[in-house]
Amino acid sequence: MAPLPPGPLLPAIDAPYKQGQVPSGKPKCADYDPRVDKLIVHACHQYEVLLSTEEPFPEPGSPVTWAFRVWSDVCKSANVNYTLSDRIEKIIIGRSSHGRGGLRDKIRPLVAGTYGFLLDGTEQSKVANLARYNFLLDRDAEQPEARFHYEDVETKRRFAHNRIITTVIKEQWFADMAGPGIKYAAQFSPIREVTLALIFTTIEYCLDQWATGHYDKNVTFSDKVYRAKYQRHLLHVHEWCKIDVNTTQDIRQRMYDRARRASGAMPEARALVGLSSTARDRLRIELAASAAQHSDEDA
Repeated sequence: MAPLPPGPLLPAIDAPYKQGQVPSGKPKCADYDPRVDKLIVHACHQYEVLLSTEEPFPEPGSPVTWAFRVWSDVCKSANVNYTLSDRIEKIIIGRSSHGRGGLRDKIRPLVAGTYGFLLDGTEQSKVANLARYNFLLDRDAEQPEARFHYEDVETKRRFAHNRIITTVIKEQWFADMAGPGIKYAAQFSPIREVTLALIFTTIEYCLDQWATGHYDKNVTFSDKVYRAKYQRHLLHVHEWCKIDVNTTQDIRQRMYDRARRASGAMPEARALVGLSSTARDRLRIELAASAAQHSDEDA
């Protein structure tokens, strides 16, 4: 999200608490005056967008920098200058796990039906599920290359087009016309490589819950384990994009455009584009031919 243009610098003041009472316990938005409460909620939403589009597993120091960034943005938009207190900072940074958790909760119900895991708990199903899990993650290969994100997992056709991916993009960021993908279009148009890698990583986590052949709800979506998996997926997405930069950007733009249409929002305003060089060449030939024809007629 682009920073707002600079305006007159207002003196920094402490954000007022609800009814002027200093709260105790875990920091929360409702501790503050309703106007500040609303600003914190907006800052949290912006912070979640940064996690989804810039760095889902931020390095130490980045969360504090991002909290300051989004808090400054929302204060400027409201023409106020509230100090980013430790309590407000903790509320904003606390959205890290919430943002990834929301995506996880949308993907998890889709996994069994999409990939064919069996739910009856029998030993036969356990064996079949384990084989399916190993197949989707290509675990038997010398250099495993996950296939679960392809539209056709059997033939590895259409990278990043599995229906879970296209479904969850709409549900997570484009659920309606007020969704983050519409409100913060610059962060999503086209769908970013980081966002695809985050979705891949979250799907892999949900698949890991089937690693024993039975669904295990106790597998945790931890930074320690999944940061490395995210980085591997991001590398694969980067390499896919580098094969043909223009085509893959067009694919990611179409992902955005379809999700935007599904939300009910108007199409994104695009810069005016003139005639292509091919069209200009064709029209130049037509005009030259027309001029020659009229010249012959006048002779």
